[in-house]
Amino acid sequence: MISHGVRAFILLLFLTASFAAAQEKHVLIMHTNDIRGHILPGPDAGGSARLATVVRELKPDLMLDAGGILSGSLISDTFQGEPVVTVMNAIGYDAVAIGSSEFDFGIAALRARSRQANFLLLSANAASPIDEIQPAAIYNTQDVRIAVIGLTSQEITGHPQNVKYVDVADPVRTLEDVLPRIRDRADAIILLANVTRTEEQRIARTFPEIRLIIAAHEEADLPFRIGQTTIVGTGKFGKYVGRLDLTFSEGKLKGIASRLIPLEGFEPDPSIARLLDPYQKTLDQTLQTVLGQAAGDLLRSTAGESHLGNLVADAVRAKTGTEISLITAADPQMGIPKGPITSRTLFEVLPSEKTLVTMRLSGAQIKRILGRTMLCVSGVRVKLDPAKPEGKRLVSVRLENGTPLRDKDFYTVTTNDYLLMGGDGFTEFAGGVDVEDTGILLRDAVAEHIARLGTVSPHLDGRIQFSR
Repeated sequence: MISHGVRAFILLLFLTASFAAAQEKHVLIMHTNDIRGHILPGPDAGGSARLATVVRELKPDLMLDAGGILSGSLISDTFQGEPVVTVMNAIGYDAVAIGSSEFDFGIAALRARSRQANFLLLSANAASPIDEIQPAAIYNTQDVRIAVIGLTSQEITGHPQNVKYVDVADPVRTLEDVLPRIRDRADAIILLANVTRTEEQRIARTFPEIRLIIAAHEEADLPFRIGQTTIVGTGKFGKYVGRLDLTFSEGKLKGIASRLIPLEGFEPDPSIARLLDPYQKTLDQTLQTVLGQAAGDLLRSTAGESHLGNLVADAVRAKTGTEISLITAADPQMGIPKGPITSRTLFEVLPSEKTLVTMRLSGAQIKRILGRTMLCVSGVRVKLDPAKPEGKRLVSVRLENGTPLRDKDFYTVTTNDYLLMGGDGFTEFAGGVDVEDTGILLRDAVAEHIARLGTVSPHLDGRIQFSR
């Protein structure tokens, strides 16, 4: 028989356990990263409609993204990210970090997307002309105060024209400034970190009080821990969504449980499909247009003369009527297969929004440009020595008619706005005279050229040769 004293002790234990349990609070967070415009389902993408189904079922307290949302798919690129923000609004995101790809469409487009968004765009270290971008936000959910800070990598990429007004500060120094203003106002601090692995590890070691970093990497990661900091990521294209269960006791974060949820197999939310339908119909109508026929596979190369490189360089020169065209060999992202060439094909081959720029350059300037690395050319015949160091690879260059380029003579040249702004390290184009950005898209010039030719044959004519 249990004595009164033992009964009292058991009751005390029960009450103590019940009181402790009552003090525990649980916060459910769901997260994504590097969607890159992949809001439609595909072989490597779950699609926003399936994501919406999972979010609706789990009802998270916070919905977060570590950035890289806008550019990278036809449906997003065609409408400068508008459909991405449309579906993220519908899903109910709370905050998204600014990644470098968010600047791919330019400042004006990102400002429009930030005003369209019902969620916050966060970056504590990227200074830009967009007032809507905030350094951090504090959310009160389940009676717990959670601070969310956004960070952008200093290794920001993109068109120089799009990022010239963007200044990205050192993330550690930024956090040294931001954290003192947040510590006393939050029970937990979460970092949406669109930074490199090296940067996030440096942050975790420097600031152990940041218990959770939601990272942005191409591969889906199992939780990785540095000291007390947990680092998670879901991989690119929205194939997975992450679930985080945070346990708080007496206002302090006591535990973090993490798992990845594959979206494959979930039924798509029909309301998201309806939101995307107008974009999809407009895109399909545009991309089904047949521009011409490829008589054979048109291959690309960044190491030598190529069918596609010749096609692009010739198209550019034909559009502007200059004597020479100089275009980076990396412009085409893939080859064109034999058969009908549609607008969709050309969007996939030339996805960027580069515009044609005309100018006059001296023969000496052109020679310095050609000596740096291999370009796609039209109007000249070039011989290179790849064994020589960069800047000294040019062996000879002549005009199409065989006339040598004269150092002091000036020639009309077409390039693109990316190279004019110093892209890929080409500073020489900035020294041109009578510079004019035509506003003509490189892709449109190639489309017009293909339509004029009707049939495009794989064509190499020896305009780029290598010394042996």
